[in-house]
Amino acid sequence: MYEADLQKLDTAVACLLRQESFATTIGRLKSALAESKEAFVWSTVPLDAIRCGLPAGIKSCWIFHLRKDVPSGCHFHPNSVQHMVMVAGQGLSIVDGTRRPMVSFASSENSLTDKWYVIGQGVPHEFIPEGVDMTVVSFHTCEASALEEIACATGGKRLYEGQDA
Repeated sequence: MYEADLQKLDTAVACLLRQESFATTIGRLKSALAESKEAFVWSTVPLDAIRCGLPAGIKSCWIFHLRKDVPSGCHFHPNSVQHMVMVAGQGLSIVDGTRRPMVSFASSENSLTDKWYVIGQGVPHEFIPEGVDMTVVSFHTCEASALEEIACATGGKRLYEGQDA
């Protein structure tokens, strides 16, 4: 992904973070995670709610809220490129076998390519929140109703079907 596209995504996330509906969704996800035994919960964001231009090819937007100290589980998306940034929390990423600390969206000391993960179709990845819950915004190149996730360890398939957790 080109830097101009990352800049558009960065601007889109900044717009989302200023919206009251985003804060409301985060509050709902935090409550849902507290009541769940799952490693994470999610909600989709309608693209028309993002009041700035998105790069060509972006077809869905998601907010994931991950449980502290619980790995997301290694998985890949066979039908989408994922563009993701951490907006709250801290943790580690493992993308295609490379482990690194995650950089906050709010960081002014890091480049866009340090903050943003562009994860190719079929590339294994996992995120591990450390000490606190983690919230990420994720853009995909497939429609919300089509997003597939394949677990690396078992080959198990999840279809998100665009529904909230």
